[in-house]
Amino acid sequence: MKRTPVSTALGISYPVLQAGLPWVSNAELVAAVSNAGGLGVLHPTAGVEPGGDPVADLHAVIRKVQRLTTKPFGVSFYLAHPQIEQLIEAASQEGIGVAITYGGSPALYTGTLKEHGMTVIHQVTTVRHARGAEAQGVDMVIAEGFEGGGLRGVDKVSTMVLVPQVVGSIAIPVIASGGIVDSRGYLAATALGAMGVQ
Repeated sequence: MKRTPVSTALGISYPVLQAGLPWVSNAELVAAVSNAGGLGVLHPTAGVEPGGDPVADLHAVIRKVQRLTTKPFGVSFYLAHPQIEQLIEAASQEGIGVAITYGGSPALYTGTLKEHGMTVIHQVTTVRHARGAEAQGVDMVIAEGFEGGGLRGVDKVSTMVLVPQVVGSIAIPVIASGGIVDSRGYLAATALGAMGVQ
């Protein structure tokens, strides 16, 4: 795998990001991905007991990842979370350098995240949203096709259709997401212009 602007900007060996999945992307998974050369991505709800204090839990789980790896990792932020500002502050206090945002307009917190020194990657499912994210100053976008599931609009556009449309519409790096599980998917995504995969 060759280096790309994504791997260079994120300080990782391979332009591969692990999805920050609620309840799944815990400290052990994040550290394993980062130690293997990709970017592990922590979700604030992963590895914590439901009903706890989300801010205190995020501090604790970030520290756990930091005990398991010295490599870069990111935190996934659901922009509609009722305590989003406190979660961003907690991640900043713990030295997080990469924020993956989803589930809301990047206009809301991109400036705040950048003020905290974070690289901001916003997840999009349409060309219109990719253009909007770029206009709001995000550093990269994750173009997630229908195969990726999660929070989406009503469009059912596949990854291999969405990625070249997004690549052709914006100037910032595009990371392909949804249904990419091996080297063939990686090669297909990069042939379509993606500079990384999730």
